[in-house]
Amino acid sequence: MSGVQSMSGKGQIETWIAEAQRGDRLALVKLMAVHGPTLRARAEALMDPAIKAKVSPDDVLQEVYLDLAQRIQRFEDRGPGSFLHWLNAILDQKVAHAQHAAHRKVRDIGREVAAEQLRADSYWNLLDNLYANSTAPSRVVRREEALSALFTCLADLSEPQRQAVQLRYLEGLSVDEVAARLGKSKAAVTALTKRALEALRRAMDQLGEFTHGS
Repeated sequence: MSGVQSMSGKGQIETWIAEAQRGDRLALVKLMAVHGPTLRARAEALMDPAIKAKVSPDDVLQEVYLDLAQRIQRFEDRGPGSFLHWLNAILDQKVAHAQHAAHRKVRDIGREVAAEQLRADSYWNLLDNLYANSTAPSRVVRREEALSALFTCLADLSEPQRQAVQLRYLEGLSVDEVAARLGKSKAAVTALTKRALEALRRAMDQLGEFTHGS
């Protein structure tokens, strides 16, 4: 996919919205890529510093994009800026939920520090896992393109597959821990995560080249 340009004007955004509402996932990726920096900055500003040790802005954006992928048909254009206003409302709700959930959890400083270090690169690490066995030359892509494509494809996974990927590759749990969390055997978790990665890779390939490397 060619680089998504900076905000392309009201007409282009409206075109992408219409295409996304008709089921065009690439148009959805473009919308996400255009609005990603603004949404990430808003999440950064809204999130308490202590909460960021447990939940990263990209974790919140994944939840926003999951909602967007599932609810884009419900959006009603109410004039200039209404789409971003709609996204901001979803983001605010997700941040509030994340902060409420994080405050309920018992603090474990050791795990929080490890989690913070993991989340800094967790989405890039997931991309690397997707293309670990690829023979195609890797290429560096714009952050927003890659993350928007990844979030879109994660939204299209089945709920069990998305849970497995979230726990194993984004939260960094071991196979044993994922198995305990999901109430499945280690063999079942291994098979589930393998199918999830294969499905995610196929979906990413349909959208374009998103390998991450030098």
